[in-house]
Amino acid sequence: MSRLANRRILVVEDEFLIAAALCDMLEDASATVVGPATNVRDAMILLQEQEVDAAILDVNLNGAWSDPIAEELRMRRIPFIFTTGYGADERTTRFEARVVAKPYTWEEIDDQLALALLDRCQS
Repeated sequence: MSRLANRRILVVEDEFLIAAALCDMLEDASATVVGPATNVRDAMILLQEQEVDAAILDVNLNGAWSDPIAEELRMRRIPFIFTTGYGADERTTRFEARVVAKPYTWEEIDDQLALALLDRCQS
Protein backbone atom coordinates (compact mmCIF):
# COMPACT_ATOMS: atom_id res chain seq x y z
CA MET A 1 0.00 0.00 0.00
CA SER A 2 1.24 3.49 -0.83
CA ARG A 3 2.48 5.78 1.92
CA LEU A 4 0.01 8.36 0.64
CA ALA A 5 -3.04 6.08 0.56
CA ASN A 6 -6.15 7.75 1.96
CA ARG A 7 -4.34 11.08 2.40
CA ARG A 8 -6.04 14.23 1.14
CA ILE A 9 -3.43 16.15 -0.86
CA LEU A 10 -3.95 19.73 -2.03
CA VAL A 11 -2.36 20.32 -5.44
CA VAL A 12 -1.49 23.91 -6.37
CA GLU A 13 -0.01 24.08 -9.87
CA ASP A 14 -0.62 26.60 -12.67
CA GLU A 15 0.56 24.42 -15.59
CA PHE A 16 -2.37 22.28 -16.73
CA LEU A 17 -0.36 19.31 -18.01
CA ILE A 18 1.84 19.19 -14.90
CA ALA A 19 -1.21 19.42 -12.63
CA ALA A 20 -3.02 16.69 -14.55
CA ALA A 21 -0.02 14.34 -14.42
CA LEU A 22 0.52 15.03 -10.71
CA CYS A 23 -3.15 14.39 -9.93
CA ASP A 24 -3.01 11.11 -11.86
CA MET A 25 0.09 10.02 -9.94
CA LEU A 26 -1.52 10.84 -6.60
CA GLU A 27 -4.72 8.99 -7.51
CA ASP A 28 -2.65 5.97 -8.62
CA ALA A 29 -1.12 6.05 -5.12
CA SER A 30 -4.66 5.93 -3.65
CA ALA A 31 -4.47 9.51 -2.38
CA THR A 32 -7.44 11.86 -2.65
CA VAL A 33 -6.64 14.96 -4.68
CA VAL A 34 -7.95 18.29 -3.46
CA GLY A 35 -7.93 20.68 -6.39
CA PRO A 36 -5.93 21.34 -8.36
CA ALA A 37 -5.85 25.06 -7.74
CA THR A 38 -4.07 27.25 -10.26
CA ASN A 39 -3.77 30.41 -8.18
CA VAL A 40 -3.54 31.66 -4.60
CA ARG A 41 -7.21 32.64 -4.32
CA ASP A 42 -8.53 29.25 -5.42
CA ALA A 43 -6.08 27.41 -3.15
CA MET A 44 -7.17 29.48 -0.15
CA ILE A 45 -10.83 28.73 -0.91
CA LEU A 46 -10.06 25.00 -1.08
CA LEU A 47 -8.27 25.22 2.28
CA GLN A 48 -11.37 26.81 3.81
CA GLU A 49 -13.76 24.28 2.31
CA GLN A 50 -11.85 20.98 2.40
CA GLU A 51 -9.89 18.86 4.83
CA VAL A 52 -6.25 18.56 3.75
CA ASP A 53 -3.52 16.26 5.10
CA ALA A 54 -0.67 17.72 3.01
CA ALA A 55 -0.03 19.93 0.00
CA ILE A 56 2.14 20.25 -3.07
CA LEU A 57 2.75 23.91 -3.98
CA ASP A 58 4.30 25.30 -7.12
CA VAL A 59 6.49 28.20 -5.94
CA ASN A 60 5.47 30.53 -8.78
CA LEU A 61 1.85 30.66 -9.93
CA ASN A 62 1.62 32.71 -13.11
CA GLY A 63 3.98 35.31 -11.64
CA ALA A 64 2.53 35.26 -8.11
CA TRP A 65 4.37 33.60 -5.25
CA SER A 66 2.56 30.86 -3.35
CA ASP A 67 3.71 32.34 -0.02
CA PRO A 68 0.20 33.10 1.33
CA ILE A 69 -0.75 29.45 0.87
CA ALA A 70 2.46 28.29 2.57
CA GLU A 71 1.77 30.68 5.48
CA GLU A 72 -1.75 29.30 5.90
CA LEU A 73 -0.52 25.71 5.76
CA ARG A 74 2.25 26.42 8.27
CA MET A 75 -0.23 28.13 10.61
CA ARG A 76 -2.47 25.05 10.44
CA ARG A 77 0.52 22.71 10.82
CA ILE A 78 -0.28 21.01 7.51
CA PRO A 79 2.88 19.64 5.87
CA PHE A 80 3.72 20.68 2.33
CA ILE A 81 6.41 20.57 -0.29
CA PHE A 82 7.34 23.13 -2.90
CA THR A 83 7.89 22.27 -6.54
CA THR A 84 9.88 24.67 -8.66
CA GLY A 85 11.77 25.07 -11.88
CA TYR A 86 13.90 27.77 -10.26
CA GLY A 87 15.72 25.75 -7.60
CA ALA A 88 15.68 26.22 -3.84
CA ASP A 89 15.59 29.80 -2.63
CA GLU A 90 14.86 31.86 0.45
CA ARG A 91 11.22 30.74 0.40
CA THR A 92 12.06 27.12 0.99
CA THR A 93 14.43 28.18 3.78
CA ARG A 94 11.94 30.61 5.34
CA PHE A 95 9.15 28.04 5.38
CA GLU A 96 11.52 25.17 6.28
CA ALA A 97 9.91 23.29 3.41
CA ARG A 98 11.14 20.45 1.32
CA VAL A 99 11.58 21.23 -2.37
CA VAL A 100 11.38 19.10 -5.49
CA ALA A 101 12.93 20.51 -8.65
CA LYS A 102 11.02 20.36 -11.92
CA PRO A 103 11.02 18.22 -13.90
CA TYR A 104 10.46 15.66 -11.18
CA THR A 105 9.68 11.98 -10.94
CA TRP A 106 6.89 10.34 -8.99
CA GLU A 107 9.48 8.82 -6.65
CA GLU A 108 10.78 12.29 -5.73
CA ILE A 109 7.29 13.61 -5.01
CA ASP A 110 6.32 10.48 -3.06
CA ASP A 111 9.53 10.51 -1.00
CA GLN A 112 9.48 14.20 -0.13
CA LEU A 113 5.76 14.29 0.65
CA ALA A 114 6.06 11.20 2.85
CA LEU A 115 9.02 12.82 4.66
CA ALA A 116 7.05 16.05 5.14
CA LEU A 117 4.21 14.04 6.69
CA LEU A 118 6.69 12.23 8.92
CA ASP A 119 8.28 15.55 9.97
CA ARG A 120 4.88 16.74 11.17
CA CYS A 121 4.36 13.60 13.22
CA GLN A 122 7.74 14.02 14.90
CA SER A 123 7.35 17.68 15.82
